Amino acid sequence: MGTTYSVILKSDTASPEAVYEDIETELKDINQLMSTYIPDSEINRFNSLKDDSCFHFSDKSWEVLVAAQKVYHATNGAFDITMGPLISRWGFNVEEYDEKVPTSVEVNSLLAKVGTNKLNYDFTNQCISKRLPEITINLSAIAKGYGVDRVAHIVEQHGVFDYLVEIGGETKAKGRNPSSTVWRVAVENPSSLSQREMLVVGLTDTSIATSGDYRNYYTVDGKRFSHTIDPETGYPVEHTLSSVSVIHSQNMYADAYATAFSVMGVERSLELANRLDLPVFIVEHSNKQDEEANTHSNDQFGSYILTH
Repeated sequence: MGTTYSVILKSDTASPEAVYEDIETELKDINQLMSTYIPDSEINRFNSLKDDSCFHFSDKSWEVLVAAQKVYHATNGAFDITMGPLISRWGFNVEEYDEKVPTSVEVNSLLAKVGTNKLNYDFTNQCISKRLPEITINLSAIAKGYGVDRVAHIVEQHGVFDYLVEIGGETKAKGRNPSSTVWRVAVENPSSLSQREMLVVGLTDTSIATSGDYRNYYTVDGKRFSHTIDPETGYPVEHTLSSVSVIHSQNMYADAYATAFSVMGVERSLELANRLDLPVFIVEHSNKQDEEANTHSNDQFGSYILTH
């Protein structure tokens, strides 16, 4: 997944070595299924298909793919697992371009080859076929959250129900911390100039994921290009949202919705979050290099904020 992970647990009986070994096995399995960096991963085997045959997915991949489709529909396409070619062409993937800013012709050509609606889901046979041979899947905006959920499951299999699991900043908590209080998780100030804490939430039996464009961007001729690509236009978003944090019992969904909200902007995100009863916290900067920020949260998120 190209990042680090940590697990803190409180137990009188579990063997940390045994928990660690099982976590490593689980994460390697998820990588082998869903990584686009492993040539023979399950996702890459699907991506390499050039016909309309229905590719059967393993149970774990299928769970993520079904969730991705649900969020795609719930967000009217703002969350889309087929955006890899556009993200790559804009220079935010393994492949880098000297001329990073594509022409409108290139963008329109790539837009015609993306879209979750171009995937045919066969729920009876747990398989997916392509409507276009060029379409590919990239689960990087949801697989990390799924990894958090799976690591938490592994920890619970060892009889541990007081823990904090974190992968690349996405976090899930259960029970109490070693001080017998709720787990404290910081939400960072999303300014490219600092890494300061903005607020702290108290978590137990739930999870939080954060998405934003405050670190991954580049500037060409004075214009800032975010790594967050709008599936509707094919261009980087230009709104003022800098970061968004979402709380959900399943980190897979928190991860996906946080990504979608990064595309949608402040107003649309708050509207949808309230409609779905999702706790959400949004930070916006009118000037992305400015330390001053406006924050927005709904009542659902407010109940998690710790004041001391």
